[in-house]
Amino acid sequence: MPKDKDGTLSVLQKAVRQKDPDKFEDALNACFPMQFREGLCDLLADVLNADWHFRHEDVAHAIQTLTCACAVEALERRALNSPEYLAWDEDHALARKCTWALADIGTDEAKQALERLSLSEITVVRGFAQKRIDKWQDELARKGTGLRQRPNSILSFFGLKTRLWPWS
Repeated sequence: MPKDKDGTLSVLQKAVRQKDPDKFEDALNACFPMQFREGLCDLLADVLNADWHFRHEDVAHAIQTLTCACAVEALERRALNSPEYLAWDEDHALARKCTWALADIGTDEAKQALERLSLSEITVVRGFAQKRIDKWQDELARKGTGLRQRPNSILSFFGLKTRLWPWS
């Protein structure tokens, strides 16, 4: 795996073009220690709704961490439509992550997406969205700040035993 941002992004883009879930996972893991977002947000928004990989929750969390405003539509769509491999998840963890990402993006468009999700026929999704709307004012400090300076946020993104934030 390349050790520079451009090379790593290039490997990630190639994995997406090839629809290779293993290479995608490796390249995604390599991107985040570098803490860059240029060119990454659009790619993550596109791949969030692709069904050839198995990292949807990680992608939603990455979008949240990077506050990718371009991903609002993709997050809203994915909150309502889990991939087949997550059909067993009655708790809708992916939808929850999508609503958190929308809340942290914090734009008017993201809030409007949450408002639409709060009318969903899927009860649990409706509840997740309404909670984020209800907490909107309380969470203003978290919204739209780019790559957050949360301690170890990138580590927790990859499941490295750091639980600094209860919603991670």
